[in-house]
Amino acid sequence: MTTVNTYTHPFILPLEKTALLIIDMQNDFCHPDGFNGSELGLDLTAVRAIIPAIKTLSHWARQAGIKIIFTRESHRPDLSDLSLSKRARYANAGSPIGQAGKMGRFLVRGEAGVSIIEELKPLPEEWQLDKPAHSCFVHTLLDQYLQAEGITHLLITGVTTECCVLATYRHASDLGYYCLLLDDCCAAFDPKDHEATVHILQSEGGVLGWVANSSQLYEAKENKAIY
Repeated sequence: MTTVNTYTHPFILPLEKTALLIIDMQNDFCHPDGFNGSELGLDLTAVRAIIPAIKTLSHWARQAGIKIIFTRESHRPDLSDLSLSKRARYANAGSPIGQAGKMGRFLVRGEAGVSIIEELKPLPEEWQLDKPAHSCFVHTLLDQYLQAEGITHLLITGVTTECCVLATYRHASDLGYYCLLLDDCCAAFDPKDHEATVHILQSEGGVLGWVANSSQLYEAKENKAIY
């Protein structure tokens, strides 16, 4: 067993039962020509700043034999899996799902905007999970896959911290998974939203979960230290 010295209390990490979730690092959210950059004009500085950290983490995970799962927020071309509630929320926010942009229709499977950014291109054997909701567990086979693989611990990264990352973290925790958020490998378009989410996860003495910097993970792996 490896023990990670997190910001609140130790996180026991059995590497053979661990998977790395890289959430929604896709062109629509992270590429300048993606929908959020080109059509909405959002500042991509923070979400692009974490790319090197996730790239380093991916290399570490592969070397450690940890399974990597990439997720993509996306919908069927006919939008039949888009709930009326989500359709309305995104439209009201100025992000209508299915609208054309420089990299194709926004959040539609098969379009370039849904693809994982080139800097983090998955290996052929790594799973790219399409999900129609913020949580990676809603209307997907993720839970069944993790159980079949004997995975009990999740390293959680990606974008955006307050939306799909938090939704997945809370859902996974309620399903019984041990979750470690790596805060330097997550980001929001507004850094204040990222900071608020990290603060919330550490509230009440850490009862909601564990948060660490990836450097703490690497130190624990190398030294197998018990804190």
